[in-house]
Amino acid sequence: MESRFTETHQKLSEDGHESECDKIAHLLDLMIDGEASTEEQAYFNTHIEECVPCFESHQKQKLLKGLVSGHLKRVIVPESLALSIKARIQETV
Repeated sequence: MESRFTETHQKLSEDGHESECDKIAHLLDLMIDGEASTEEQAYFNTHIEECVPCFESHQKQKLLKGLVSGHLKRVIVPESLALSIKARIQETV
């Protein structure tokens, strides 16, 4: 089920180009996971300083990630298992 934010802000503009909020929605996961480039971070931060719906969405995602990661434990597995899983993934690609 998509949120009202997603329904409202993930539409293309009239000329077929992505809106600012569309671009921010695509960057949200990168930002939350700490994988966004410096340029993407600057763009994202500038936008959410002025856009309340995007700011709220970012805050909700951060909260959710914090709640989930707080309940997960890192488990060390044998290297052979990790390699086997990676090999099977590569077979499906």
